[in-house]
Amino acid sequence: MAGGWLAGSPFRLLARAAEETPLVRLYYVMGTIVRFEVYHPDRAAARDAVRRASALLFEVHRQMSVQESASILSRWNASPSGAELVLPELTRQAVAEALRWREATGGRFDPTVGAAVAAWRQGRTPIPQPERQVELDGSGRLRKWGPVALDLGGSAKGWAVDQAVAVLRQAGCTAALVNAGGDLRVFGAPPGRSAWTIGIRHPLRPDEVLTTVALTEGALATSGDYEPNGSTLVDPRDLARVRLDGSVTVWAPTCGAADALATALAVEPDPSWLPGSVGVLVARRDAQGLRVQTCRWSSVVSPDQTGRLS
Repeated sequence: MAGGWLAGSPFRLLARAAEETPLVRLYYVMGTIVRFEVYHPDRAAARDAVRRASALLFEVHRQMSVQESASILSRWNASPSGAELVLPELTRQAVAEALRWREATGGRFDPTVGAAVAAWRQGRTPIPQPERQVELDGSGRLRKWGPVALDLGGSAKGWAVDQAVAVLRQAGCTAALVNAGGDLRVFGAPPGRSAWTIGIRHPLRPDEVLTTVALTEGALATSGDYEPNGSTLVDPRDLARVRLDGSVTVWAPTCGAADALATALAVEPDPSWLPGSVGVLVARRDAQGLRVQTCRWSSVVSPDQTGRLS
């Protein structure tokens, strides 16, 4: 039986009822609705695991949200050129991950476009910037040269989902789904089922499912024009606003990887540079309607029963 769209997300849970009832919790954090669906032989242990996992997400938001003026990142962003700050461990890990993906994607994903993202959100055209230089040393000291602002919106949510999943695994959960508004990770399978069956939203007909995937491990992340005003993605190369006219969905072993790579592919949809451990589905409008292209998709996700795109 088909369920509804996961709140704030391009994903839909499609499955018959499991033999056991999961523990389900919803939280509004990191600017979106986060859904936990957890199976554990001990209900009290499941509740405690979700409580601790969700607390971690709230701490990520408190430290890293650029929408909160008191956050660590907001304070660093407002500091002048040459400023430095020793980051707490949680923020250090997230910033290090974002800078690693900047390097791995050849700059297609770049967290240093924070000032441009803020300008577009405020309806202004960004002012071209000189080279945006930041350095994070081994002690967690973050330095900047020039008017650099970090925005971890293209990676931190997925990275935070991975941290939450680690808490659930360590607590002995047998299966779980964590979805943060389009950054989704699963492990295991609901009792009585072989996998989690996830529907991916059609980018041009948002009430319809484009295709489905069956997962027992890994993550999905989508970048797309699902909102009325389109995406707020910025091309790091020229600071122009990215207009997808469609969507990019990435499967990867971790949600942090899927999140960063979906952002990078929204900027440049050619997946030829991607590592071999990920699968990609690109759906974009053309003169004939919707053009769907995949790269290693069938090799990393199980298709629906028809084996075809819906």
